Formats: sequence, structure tokens, C-alpha cells
Amino acid sequence: MNASIFSTPCAYAIRAVTYLAAHRSARLTSKFEIARGESIPPAFLSKLLLTLCRGQILRSRKGLLGGYELALPPEQIFLIDIVRTVDGEPFQKCLLENHACSEEQRCMLHPSWLPVRVTLRNYLERTTVADLQRFSRRQPGGNQLIAMTPGPQPGPEGE
Repeated sequence: MNASIFSTPCAYAIRAVTYLAAHRSARLTSKFEIARGESIPPAFLSKLLLTLCRGQILRSRKGLLGGYELALPPEQIFLIDIVRTVDGEPFQKCLLENHACSEEQRCMLHPSWLPVRVTLRNYLERTTVADLQRFSRRQPGGNQLIAMTPGPQPGPEGE
């Protein structure tokens, strides 16, 4: 069982966008550099980058000096935008049964899952790629999407 709340493509997309935010420069970044930096299979990444460009999260340019860059500053790209672009609206499916999660079709987990779902949605709606960047710089092992409070996180010495 996958313990992630994100699909594999969505997790890769978040990592790729965060990578681009962390490596912003005057030049565009190639898909191979992103794939190598984030250990994402290049063929898989190509499809994701196209999806992210169509969702206006990234911009691309073809050619010798081509590559990818963020379409907006990292402070303006929210996790919910990436999730919706790659996976559609999050947390819409029932956890136990094969139907939409709703008040009309409640499963036995619905009363306890609803507040968790609201908390996760709020987190995605208020957390930006810039927040992830700040957080990942302070964690051993890089990009770890585990902070539930966006914004600057205290460092190991309580910065």
C-alpha cells in the first residue's frame, strides 16, 4: 500500500516544481537536469512537465537553449494548483467504497475523515512552493512534504 496522500505523478510534479524553484537562474532548466536532481524517470517527467505547462504552472521553450521555468514566482504557486493540474480535485473519493465522498453517500469513516480532509485541503490551499523550498532546505534528505504548517519552519537550533 502506498502511504502517500498524493499519486506518484502528483508527488513527482510537486518535486519537479520545487526543484525548479530552488534552481532559478537566467537559463532554463532541462528535463534531464530535473530528472537527475529529483530521481524521476525522464520519460515519465516529460509527460508531467507538459501537463504542468498546460496548467500554466511552468513555461517551456524548445531548442538548443530550451527547457523549463516557473510560470509564476514560487510564492504564487500553491500546492492545490499542482494537485488539481495533475490529479484533479483532491479528496473527492470515498476512502472505503467506490463512490464520491459526500454527505449523501456516507461510509463508516466519513465522520472521522471529514475533518482530516478539510485540514489537508486547507494545507494545500495555503502552502506555496516557496514554503516547501524553505522547509526542504532545513531537513536532512531534501524535499520532504511533512510540514503541516506553511511558512518559515524552525531549524534544528530553533532559528
